[in-house]
Amino acid sequence: MSEDRAPAGEHAPDAATALGLAVVLLALAGISALLGGHFLLGALRLAAGVLAGAGLGVLLIALLGGRLRRRTRTLLAAGLALVVALALTVPAVLATRVDSLGSAAAAEIAPLGEGDTVASAPGGQGPVLVRRADGTAQLLEPATGAREVESAPDDVLALSADGTRLVQVSGEVTRVHELGGGEPGEGPAPVELPGQPLALSGDTLVLRACEEDVCRVRGIDLTAPGEPLWTVMDAEETRGPDQAGLALPARAEAPPGLLDAVAATGVLPSVPLRFDPAQGWLQIDAATGFPVGRVLAPADADCRIAATPAPPDPQSVQEQGPLVLTVCAGEDGALTATAFRDGAPLWESAPSPAGDWTVLLEAGRVLASGTEAGTTTEGEILASEHGADWTAPGADGVAQAEAFTARIGIDGTRMVLTNEAGQLLAYDTATGTNSWTLPLDDPEAEVRGGLASGTAVVLDEIAREEPLDPRGAQRLRVITAEDGEVSDELVLDEEVTAWHPLSGGRALISTDEGAVLLGG
Repeated sequence: MSEDRAPAGEHAPDAATALGLAVVLLALAGISALLGGHFLLGALRLAAGVLAGAGLGVLLIALLGGRLRRRTRTLLAAGLALVVALALTVPAVLATRVDSLGSAAAAEIAPLGEGDTVASAPGGQGPVLVRRADGTAQLLEPATGAREVESAPDDVLALSADGTRLVQVSGEVTRVHELGGGEPGEGPAPVELPGQPLALSGDTLVLRACEEDVCRVRGIDLTAPGEPLWTVMDAEETRGPDQAGLALPARAEAPPGLLDAVAATGVLPSVPLRFDPAQGWLQIDAATGFPVGRVLAPADADCRIAATPAPPDPQSVQEQGPLVLTVCAGEDGALTATAFRDGAPLWESAPSPAGDWTVLLEAGRVLASGTEAGTTTEGEILASEHGADWTAPGADGVAQAEAFTARIGIDGTRMVLTNEAGQLLAYDTATGTNSWTLPLDDPEAEVRGGLASGTAVVLDEIAREEPLDPRGAQRLRVITAEDGEVSDELVLDEEVTAWHPLSGGRALISTDEGAVLLGG
């Protein structure tokens, strides 16, 4: 008798038993697959693959009968069962695997806490500045990761508008660090100067310093800081401009301090604005110190003033320089907005309805929100380069659009919304022109996010279509608000606790485990 053959009569009862067991296992596999697909139960879907493999393995035993020894048949059946089970389960598991924030991170730091702030230069260049509530700070960029910045809790830290320098103000001393890689202080020695900064335009730093009740404004060439380019006398009484891109009461309870806006935004503007108690607000030339154009706002007027990037202009092939915006409130709360370039007025709005307003000066436009006098309904109005009258955001351009279900964010440039058709859309805030449209996974799902610095962060729930799809998964997209380009897209099952849209299609996303920089 051959060694590879079972003893006579052994295979008959074994084959019948194996065949019956195979039928039972394959039937259970089919039932598990049907129930798992219907109820979207991942455990049943995996069980179906395992049972199918086991059923085919037992079927092989039945088909081989007594042609091979029991041990050989068992090994072949077990091998077939394993291969089939893996083939039916592993690819399905891999296809529904979620992404990890850590694997996509350009830089990673400890989680953001209450009171922590995040800033980036408006052009999307340079590192991201993270200021912790305890006064410590970090610079984040893809090339070097996270770098600690040595600072005291009372120091003011700000990036230059082009992202190439870090300005640190300690009391009446200003230090300017070059950002070329490595820790601040490891490269060229910082330039240290007496005074507090008004603006940094190219290599020219405009500073204000007082000594023995005599105040002066100076222009300093940072490449040759030994002697000032110019010096002008300044009044002892002064104040600072307002924050661009942040909502403010139209009427300030107290005049802002010289560095309040810099500390709040984390960015030092490139346009030097100077308050003269005898004349009012003036724009000065960083190269000469001379006033540019006309008085921007009277000294005794109740006005907000800030320098902002220009609004979008699809017709222009050249990059537009920054604008200075003012919005002044009358005694009844009516607002009048004006935009200037190089001290020359570009447009001026008609007075808005009287009311109690909060204003946002951003992207060359003024967005006001609040309550019109005589009503209790809150609303929004916009002043822009497109007309003298204040209009509702989007004007008539969004009147015919499908009903909106959620608003991700709004600023002077765009409003990002979702509609009943399951779309994510962006409209020009002034004209209502539809800039771009992206699909949502589920029209009924909750959508969260924010819009700031020309970037939108959007989280929408992923609809479960397969049993192994993760429960509670969300799609995270970082989108350039200008054209709808998605710079990062991840499917996550991590709980996102905070998001900070940043310029240049970047975002800082925080979870309980850490905060990661995406994009760049």
